[in-house]
Amino acid sequence: MGQRYLVLGDHHGDTESLRRVRDDIEGETFDFVVHVGDVTDAMRAGRETAVRQLREVEPLLDAIASHARHGLIWVWGNRDHFGDLDADLDVGTEAPSEGCVTVGGQRFTNDLDAVASDVVLVTHMETWRLLDHFEGRAHFCGNTHLGRLKGRRVNSAFLQYTHRETGEQSFGGYFVVDVTDEPPFDVEVHEVGTLNRFDCPAHGERGVQYHAAFDGCMYCAESDILMREMAASAFYGLTDGTDREAVREEALVSYAVELWEDPPRGFRSAFADYIEGIDGDRYAPLDRADDGLLAVAERSYAY
Repeated sequence: MGQRYLVLGDHHGDTESLRRVRDDIEGETFDFVVHVGDVTDAMRAGRETAVRQLREVEPLLDAIASHARHGLIWVWGNRDHFGDLDADLDVGTEAPSEGCVTVGGQRFTNDLDAVASDVVLVTHMETWRLLDHFEGRAHFCGNTHLGRLKGRRVNSAFLQYTHRETGEQSFGGYFVVDVTDEPPFDVEVHEVGTLNRFDCPAHGERGVQYHAAFDGCMYCAESDILMREMAASAFYGLTDGTDREAVREEALVSYAVELWEDPPRGFRSAFADYIEGIDGDRYAPLDRADDGLLAVAERSYAY
């Protein structure tokens, strides 16, 4: 049975982007609205300002949620200090970090250990390790501002981002997703600003991209984005369900190559070079242990 979702997030305390969504969906009906986090900009603006931002965005989120038969499901983001604020969001239902919550007959979670075939996972972070190994009903996420559709996963890009250096605002968009028992899902992208679509000939297996960060494919523009997610995905594939907490470099490279049906030209050597110098990537999901094996980094950004 299909369900219609409005998926949005990363507006960072901004109200104009939410007004644009509210006005754009007039007359529309959804089963659920899902917000993937960064409701406020507490990380930059401070916790006190974030509380004010919460109160300002709540009526707009409530208006958007009124278009859904079962209301709003949401999670905190890193810009919200993952909920470490002196106020709560008083709209909708938070997807729990432990176990599941049932809303409108559908189970939701923010807990990777609670994922099952009938569960919708809502996270702020992309959780790179699940890109090729997700077994839930659907996964909605955000954080990177790089929208992407791959399998059962939708990264909803962003609604609003304020550039730190110039103070200039960029507006993105939201996604309407018809979730069915089997992908591909029917997905519509609605711009409230600019989200460019990219179908990269070299990296198409990693999904359809929607973003405004680069002039073309994000992997072509910044190869470390690809290397990080391939490292996390390959490591998870090698260790999930086993007692291993570390893997050999050669095994990781081989597994990463096998995740492709048709790897981009030169991928094996480029990935091997990345892994060899992985200590130089501050956002790397893996780190080299004392014995030279690779393990999850102590401060892995989005493993």
